[in-house]
Formats: sequence, C-alpha cells, structure tokens
Amino acid sequence: RHVRRAVRAPGPGANRWGLGRPSGCYRRCVRGSRLAWVLLAVVLVVGVLVVGLVAGTRGDDAPEAGATPAAAADRDPAPEFTVPALEGGDDLTLAGFEGTPVVLNFWASWCPPCRAEMPALKAFADDNPDDEVVGLAVNDEPENSRSFADDLEITFPLGIDRDGSVSIDYGATGLPVTVFIDAQGNVAETWFGEITREDLDRLSRQVSAT
Repeated sequence: RHVRRAVRAPGPGANRWGLGRPSGCYRRCVRGSRLAWVLLAVVLVVGVLVVGLVAGTRGDDAPEAGATPAAAADRDPAPEFTVPALEGGDDLTLAGFEGTPVVLNFWASWCPPCRAEMPALKAFADDNPDDEVVGLAVNDEPENSRSFADDLEITFPLGIDRDGSVSIDYGATGLPVTVFIDAQGNVAETWFGEITREDLDRLSRQVSAT
C-alpha cells in the first residue's frame, strides 16, 4: 500500500529549489561584515602611510651614537649650491664660505624634529663663530619658513631649497639632516635625524682636528 506524504508547496519568495530568500537580518549582517573588512583595509593602509612618513621624516640611515667623521682622504667634495636667501638680498652659496668649516642643516617648518633640534643649532652657532652654521628650508613655503625662523630667533644664514634639489644632492632621505663640511669643502659627516648639542660639539671638533 502506497502512503502519500504531504508536500508543502514553496512559500512566497522561495526559489526554484524551494529555498527562501535570505532574511533582512542576514542581508544586514553580510553588508556589515563587508563594511568591517573595508574599514580594516583603510586602517591598515593609513597605518602603512603613517609609518612611511615617520621613517621618511627621521631618515632611513639614522646614525649610531658615537659616529665619527670620515678620514680626510676619504671625503668627497661637497656639492656646490646657490639658493635664494630666506630674508632676501644676495643668494646663498657654498662658495661664499670657502675656507671655513660649515655645518649645513636641512629643515622645514612642518618638521617637528627640525623644530626640536633648532635651539641646539642656534646655541652652537652663537658659541662657535669659527664654524659657519647654514640652514636650508626644504620643500617649504617661504612665508612659513620665515615665521619658523622668527619664532625661534634664528640668526645664522638661511636659504630656500624650494624644490628639494640641494637636499637630494646631499643624499638627504628625510628631515632633518645635518652635514659637516670641512674647511677644504669636503663632506666629513652626514647626520640623519635630530641632532643634539653634544653631537654638534663632538663632530665639529673631530672635523676640525682631521
């Protein structure tokens, strides 16, 4: 004897396999999950960019404590430059400091480590008249650079490296960067990142002694 089983007809909204459409809750959950993944991806991308910016600002080749200048025989000539003076007037040139040790600092008004180290550079310049401290504002708006210099009462010569070409010639991979140039016009040491008064004094003495 055959037994008939009752088969329930698919309800409204069911597909041809008899399965119903996803509920509103299910659809909202799926959309929420997708949104969460998108937000996570955005956070990761932003994090990578921030890390890259910090690394670029500090410089990839930050020096180890106790770094010493290169031996005189191993030094390369410092790239010549001619840039507008920040306060106007005659251009600023490396040749204008011929025969004098130069501490060349690359900075920008938007660079926090540059602002942090500037008092040490200013004090060093005031205390060492036989060394010439020169600052070049890199990729900065001149009015912002002037405001920066006025705020910190910088008195040593300042120039404008508007397109960053001079900093590139000196191998700067970020800001700040300080280059020690001996009296013969050769690069003795390049310091990547914020520099302290202690390191300014030590490196300038070592450059002058070699």
